[in-house]
Amino acid sequence: MDSSPAYPTEKTYGAFLHRELSVSWLLLATLMGGRHRFDPGLISRGFCYLDLGCGHGLNLLFNAAAHPEASFYGVDLNPTHIAGATARAEALGLSNVHFALADLTTFAEGLPGSGPCRGWPEAYDFVVAHGVASWVGAEVRRALIAVASARLRPGGIFYCSYNTYPGWLSRSTLQMLSVEEAARAGGSTSLAGIRKAAQTLLRLSGTEDSDWPLGKELPELRSQIEKLLPMPESYLVGEYQAAHQPLYVGPMHRLCAAHGLTCIGSASLPEMFPEMLDPDRRALVMEATDDPMREVLLDLAINQTFRRDLFARGACPPSPPWRRQALADLQLYASAGSEDERDAFDTSLGRLGVDPGFVRTLKHVLTDGPQSLGWLMEQASLDLEDALMRLSVLVGAGVIGVGFPAVAESSGPAIAAFNQRCFDQITAGEEIGALLSPVLLQPFTINLLEAFFLQVADSGLPSEGVAQMVWMGITMAGGRVKDPEGRPIEDPAQAQVQLQEFWESFASGRLPVLRRLGIGA
Repeated sequence: MDSSPAYPTEKTYGAFLHRELSVSWLLLATLMGGRHRFDPGLISRGFCYLDLGCGHGLNLLFNAAAHPEASFYGVDLNPTHIAGATARAEALGLSNVHFALADLTTFAEGLPGSGPCRGWPEAYDFVVAHGVASWVGAEVRRALIAVASARLRPGGIFYCSYNTYPGWLSRSTLQMLSVEEAARAGGSTSLAGIRKAAQTLLRLSGTEDSDWPLGKELPELRSQIEKLLPMPESYLVGEYQAAHQPLYVGPMHRLCAAHGLTCIGSASLPEMFPEMLDPDRRALVMEATDDPMREVLLDLAINQTFRRDLFARGACPPSPPWRRQALADLQLYASAGSEDERDAFDTSLGRLGVDPGFVRTLKHVLTDGPQSLGWLMEQASLDLEDALMRLSVLVGAGVIGVGFPAVAESSGPAIAAFNQRCFDQITAGEEIGALLSPVLLQPFTINLLEAFFLQVADSGLPSEGVAQMVWMGITMAGGRVKDPEGRPIEDPAQAQVQLQEFWESFASGRLPVLRRLGIGA
């Protein structure tokens, strides 16, 4: 496989939202990590945010709506991405987000006096690069890190995520074979090519009773393929029919350090607490005498596949009293429905359990309204680090949401207008897939049917009336109601029965969650 692939521009990639790119999430991760002080109060004033390889720009659009006083900038090499992002920003009424067709070397060498980035800021408070580092060759990757260092203001935060080894060692077999299938189809990428490659690998692995050499060498390959194939086609095609090259953490962190960037944690919250590993792996990882080696050992211990690293240009550790107070002021929200009874959660560290009584009590308390983390620590008699470890798991799993009250105070009207435009776009068939929570300042996933029901939730009609209104809206938009197996329902009466059942479930489970998070209220 080519060890220095160019970033391909001949095809578009899926439009995905990542909560980890939200300014509020980056602030939370930085605060929880405790290695760098970035005062959330600074966000109440104007700041600048740069996205390198912004794709379709959805993450920038939601950030721009959440922080109307700030300025957001995105560059990408794919003209289709930039054209679509620019058009969508206009449709959503956002004037504080800007897109440009530009490459990383342009920024590494200095902003041009003319061209697509003319007039852009010289310095940024946040620079993010989601998934780019492992998709470009070594020269462009060095330019990426040079950009982050040169364009960050002192104390600014750099988010850099990338596919990693050792977790990708076995997955790379599916990637390689899928790329070969695409090449033999004239360069055409398709889910069919990936499925064919997957089936071939399953056969080459042997059987559960008699592994062939590949199956013996990569015993997890079979289960990994079975988990991957149900994922969205846009993700699979982008991830497995492109010649990207996963990276090991050690060389990547040394490259960042050479440009004056200091690792301050991870946007994958549980990974900042290797103390939650089982005793044997915890002892091995914690044997490291320095942070860089601890990251190397952690990746090996958990078979890491994807890192979300946070760096600062000039790390400045906070004082313990300041950090404790900033954490205590955080507001906690119940962001899962009453039907979610989990007390063990899948994380990159493995499956982690949280005391069931603690989870139930916390969810019950937060159902009545938010509470501060300081209140929780006092009521549950938790020390700070114990509270943070539990919180990292529950927030990562989407059971608890965290808000910065001082940051969110002034954005309410702008977010309400943005969400209404999103409603209009979603119900017209646009693939946005989320609304913005004015308390979390993060996107919250919502599907087409939920959007229709949320718009009529306060109509005061009985359930059959609500179902009929939604059916009429879907029909006018040219949509179809589907049964639980995904098959279109032709009979209008049957469709309305299906919608009524959905509404009754939605009204008792999902709707209260959306209301608590300030969505559609």
